[in-house]
Amino acid sequence: MPLELQEVNAETDFPALARSMFESYEDPPQKFFHAREDAIQEAADRLKLWHTHDPSSYWQKIVDTEKDGKIAGGALWNIHKENPFANPSHPKMTWFPDDSSREWVGQALANHSVPRARVAQRPHVYLFIIFTHPDYRRRGVGQQFMDWGIKEADKLGSEFFLDSTPYGRPLYEANGFVYVEENVNVPHREDPDETWKKLADKVGPFTFWWEL
Repeated sequence: MPLELQEVNAETDFPALARSMFESYEDPPQKFFHAREDAIQEAADRLKLWHTHDPSSYWQKIVDTEKDGKIAGGALWNIHKENPFANPSHPKMTWFPDDSSREWVGQALANHSVPRARVAQRPHVYLFIIFTHPDYRRRGVGQQFMDWGIKEADKLGSEFFLDSTPYGRPLYEANGFVYVEENVNVPHREDPDETWKKLADKVGPFTFWWEL
């Protein structure tokens, strides 16, 4: 089988994984990703760091075995064996300048988890990131990830939650997921400065759909 599901090698895979992720999220463009060489390298380092320090983190890749293991897609799962919201913590946005842009992104990440925090305060499987490289669309990459996640949740006796973009909803709903809530993410500040306004204009409100 040319497209093979594998666990990510944390020591070697994150540079190629980050590049594939950025290329995936730029086609079609998603406003919260802006690819630059320094951003891709920073993302690779950050994803590796998060993965190393988060015991719930489980990264997978699908590789093209006929093209020297080129990454066709990736998925980050959080496999929570206890309530992840019992002692919540949020990563510091140190990859942003120490100004209001860091506050904006911190609010955006906190807002993103609000629907799940409301209803998923128990062990569960959460699909945090999923992408398919444009060269491999419509070849079953996303379905391989979904098949694994459904089986893993069944094995653990846990629920399976996710937040979807408009591009992901057809895949999720084909697998039995149901739209529950629309989460329009709009960070707010009473006295926005120019940095805040510039980032808000660049990224703008973005919407995810909470599904289970």
